[in-house]
Amino acid sequence: MAKSPRLADRVSAKAAVTAAGGDGLTIEEVTKRSSGDAVEARSVSRTIRTVEDLLRHIDADMDRFEVAVSEATKWEGLTADKATCDPVVTELFRVFVRLRPKAGPKVSELVEAMISGAAGSLRVRDSRTADAKGDRPWAVLVIADCHFGKYAWAKSTGEADYDLDIADRLVREASAELLDSAAKYSPGRITVAGLGDLFHYDTPSGTTTSGTPLERDGRIQKMISVGADALVSVVDHAADVAPADVLVVNGNHDETLTVAFHRILVERYAKSKRVRVDAAYTPRKYLTHGRNLLGFVHGHRAKKRLPQLMAHEAAAAWAASPYREIHTGHLHNQAAEWSRPIETIDGVLVRIAPALCPADDWHAASGFVGSRRAMELFIYDQAGGLRAMHVAGPRLEIGRLA
Repeated sequence: MAKSPRLADRVSAKAAVTAAGGDGLTIEEVTKRSSGDAVEARSVSRTIRTVEDLLRHIDADMDRFEVAVSEATKWEGLTADKATCDPVVTELFRVFVRLRPKAGPKVSELVEAMISGAAGSLRVRDSRTADAKGDRPWAVLVIADCHFGKYAWAKSTGEADYDLDIADRLVREASAELLDSAAKYSPGRITVAGLGDLFHYDTPSGTTTSGTPLERDGRIQKMISVGADALVSVVDHAADVAPADVLVVNGNHDETLTVAFHRILVERYAKSKRVRVDAAYTPRKYLTHGRNLLGFVHGHRAKKRLPQLMAHEAAAAWAASPYREIHTGHLHNQAAEWSRPIETIDGVLVRIAPALCPADDWHAASGFVGSRRAMELFIYDQAGGLRAMHVAGPRLEIGRLA
């Protein structure tokens, strides 16, 4: 009697069936195991003859996985009929398949999700001019490190809970409070600056752009929809205060999604006379108003060289603007790498914006805790210089951050 091949890696999800028939003894075995994100399955069988047969047998979810490696071979075994002892030739099939997670939604699918997340029609209802009034103050609303899709549990971090619903509420409430404050100055212009890490992760597998795994809400479509809806609502509200311009720069968590979200903003406000969207995809952006020059960047690269880069990349504006600031994010106002949240470098004031999100488990374990959770608004005089600054965010509770 031919001996069936031995399977050395019989592990979880294992099924073995031994059937004795008139044509001899047949061994049918199927094994399945997971290794990280990959799934492997093997079979030795008379009935499972192809990779497709094996995929059906293990109920493989081909919406989530794709075939990375596969192999199917056949051989013949000689057995004896139980009744007549006549020799019986039996065909056996060995099939192997390794599955890996699919690469995830296409860029077009991500953009479609963002469009659905921008609630309401993409047509902008107003017809007022977007021309800024240069003799009035300039209001700048800085939105940094929202991390839509981040998870945090107060009982494990010692700070506060955080999820999509909480992020949505905090962004809407803080921005509404600050925009109401901005309106009191009758600004001639308002800028909404997104400084990156607006979204917590950048891939369907839940990692940052560079591949770092994260604690997160795994529903990427909902993350995009909720985040885009909230952020677009901020721009719409800002445009009710003054002619608005919008810019976004990518963070280290969301480089791909920033490009897609940027495209959504361009399309939404393409015909608006009240909102202008910066069209550049550069990692650093600069705006001027009167004698003020402001730079905007996430802050995870070229930290100490930002003033020199401003002088090079915005040379004409640098010469015409004696008051210069750079707004960064990334550190959530931790100032872990700089000595202070506000620092003057080569005559340029460099600010680190706070974040509304609390520490998650990794940040809590690493000691990055205790930062004030907030969003900030700045009012600049047309003649040059900061007139006022407003801060909004969750209120402090005794013993921990709210």
